[in-house]
Amino acid sequence: MTSQVKELSTAIVCKGISVRTTNNAEISHDSAKLGRLWQKFYQNHVSHLSDNEDIYGVYHNYESEDLVGAFDVVASWKVESEPVEGEDGNENNSKDSNVLSPENILSAAHGSDVITVTIPEGKYLVFTEEGRMPNTVMNAWEKAWEYFHNPDCEHTRTYNVDFEHYIGGNLEYGQLDLYIGIE
Repeated sequence: MTSQVKELSTAIVCKGISVRTTNNAEISHDSAKLGRLWQKFYQNHVSHLSDNEDIYGVYHNYESEDLVGAFDVVASWKVESEPVEGEDGNENNSKDSNVLSPENILSAAHGSDVITVTIPEGKYLVFTEEGRMPNTVMNAWEKAWEYFHNPDCEHTRTYNVDFEHYIGGNLEYGQLDLYIGIE
């Protein structure tokens, strides 16, 4: 596993489905929500995405700046930016970038629970893992928690937005970049 600081220069707008959970709830199979979220995403949305399209797991709305509080997780895909109120957004552009693609419209039609979330530009510490999911995801988060709880840690988490970037959209085996927002 490697980690490096990356500057995200442009916000990423994603659409997907969301749950609110806690790390404590995720310990027990009976109360865990993330596995069911990803299963629902895989069943209802992945087939509408382009082959090898990157997938994002966006963590936001943190209740507290520790591992105890609740947070939202959005299993999602990247879309063109949302239109800004009061702007046409279609100047000198024959393609309306603010309209969902046919695939995304079909995907959104599978449930009214599809939401939009924005990954803000900023500084992130990125932990990279490769392997079989979900173990690869859990390993990346474990490395991040260990890093940020080390007294010699050089960075401070923002607890604003963190995200998992599934390279090539492979939710079974592949590369995962875990981006943790830092000051």
